[in-house]
Amino acid sequence: MPARSLIVGFLWRFALVYGLLIAPWPGFNAVYGKYFRALGQTVFAREGKRRILHFEAVPEELHHALDTRIALANRDHLDPQGRGPVHYLELDARSVGWVPTALLIALVLATPIPWRRRGWSVFLALLAVHGLILFSLAVYIWNHSTEIFLLALHPFWKQVAGDCEETLITQMGPSFVFPVLIWLVVTLRTEDFIAWRGGSKFVNAN
Repeated sequence: MPARSLIVGFLWRFALVYGLLIAPWPGFNAVYGKYFRALGQTVFAREGKRRILHFEAVPEELHHALDTRIALANRDHLDPQGRGPVHYLELDARSVGWVPTALLIALVLATPIPWRRRGWSVFLALLAVHGLILFSLAVYIWNHSTEIFLLALHPFWKQVAGDCEETLITQMGPSFVFPVLIWLVVTLRTEDFIAWRGGSKFVNAN
């Protein structure tokens, strides 16, 4: 059946692309980690306010599986020499950032739609997944800002922040669920399903 062949084609293309993207290529995790930290630093670091925030690599001597940490401090708690307590938030840039990104790229490239649409879909998907990554980091920082008195949260919102951190940072499931939802929104159209049911590979070239 034509529809079955489309599904099989999608699955093998997805497996090939995702396998290539997620493979442990030498040096890639270090390069992506630097990009991830630079992105976070650019978006979240602000000078001249109470909050001190810095994205940095986890020191090798700590022997952590996690590669990135966020140094978070409150200027009000620093001594005249600029020394004071620092709260470190640690995470794995690959799990939080690259895994959902690679999954989304593979889903889009494997979809049997015209290449022009695939290109635009990849662009939109990358924008969306970066929004998801930055939102996850914002929740992580927001939740832990209460521990150094940068803000105060009502117990209800503290629970919400904790649950969001558990979902977006700690667990791996959302790294797979949210990219699938983004793929469905930015890539597929109703007419695609109609065409595929009829055995056509493409709806049109636009």
